Amino acid sequence: MGEVKNRADLLIFWGCNPMEAHMRHFTRYSTLAKGLFTPRGRQGKKIVVVDVRLTPTARAADYFLQIKPGTDFEVFNALRALIKGLRLGNVDPGTGTVAGVTLTAWQELAQLMQSCRYGVVFFGIGTTMSRGKEMNIELLLTLIRELNRYTRFYAIPMRGHGNVTGINHVLTWQTGYPFAVNFSRGYPRYNPGEFSVVDMLGRREVDAAFIIATDPGAHLPRAAVEHLQKIPTIVLEPHCNLTTPWAQVVIPVAPAGVGAAGTFYRMDNVPLRVKKLVDFPYPSDEEVLRALKERIANA
Repeated sequence: MGEVKNRADLLIFWGCNPMEAHMRHFTRYSTLAKGLFTPRGRQGKKIVVVDVRLTPTARAADYFLQIKPGTDFEVFNALRALIKGLRLGNVDPGTGTVAGVTLTAWQELAQLMQSCRYGVVFFGIGTTMSRGKEMNIELLLTLIRELNRYTRFYAIPMRGHGNVTGINHVLTWQTGYPFAVNFSRGYPRYNPGEFSVVDMLGRREVDAAFIIATDPGAHLPRAAVEHLQKIPTIVLEPHCNLTTPWAQVVIPVAPAGVGAAGTFYRMDNVPLRVKKLVDFPYPSDEEVLRALKERIANA
């Protein structure tokens, strides 16, 4: 995020709405921030939003491209073709559009991407809300890699809550895989779609759940939450949320960064050490997990 603040002159927000979801993003790191090589702040930057609806972020942008839902994969392919100077074969013959946006607009965006000094695509969960899911992200990263033949370009996910990327770092460090890791055979196996939480809950393969520092009742699809409510569920949580009322066991813990020290990973993967500020009458997540591990080992 420091590089974005100091260098980026083209910011593309794809399938995300930081004006409402990441409220200090604009002022501290991206659109309005003044940096070493961007001393004019907003005046020296081009802002593009690609989304399926008009959002507050889109209203603040220089260019808003409103695409049809489920067409991210098609658009990424179109941009790759335009950047390479190839003829598009997916233009609607009746309207002259791709994914509901005129071909001219996509050509202008491709030109902006090639001619900028330092570009960044911030992509949100909207890019995974259509068929293909992780394949959309794979194609976006391919597009970014190809853009680096012409200029400097990056892609940064707009992660959700604080430290949501922390578990990805720990799993990658321990297993080599960032998520969807299965240990049932005694060694880590990785397969998104098969071992992902939502998919396993949707297939009703899970018969018990241990929930740590998250709130599936507020964030998972309805079918997944309904299955969780039918199976034994244990929750480690410092406060009440939408999951705690129906969990069979709730263990109160000290909130990280307030009642317990630890390492916090920022959305751009920068680790920040957080200190314990005040004493809490509850143990930390680590202390609870360590005690449970010892109890199970000695059972």
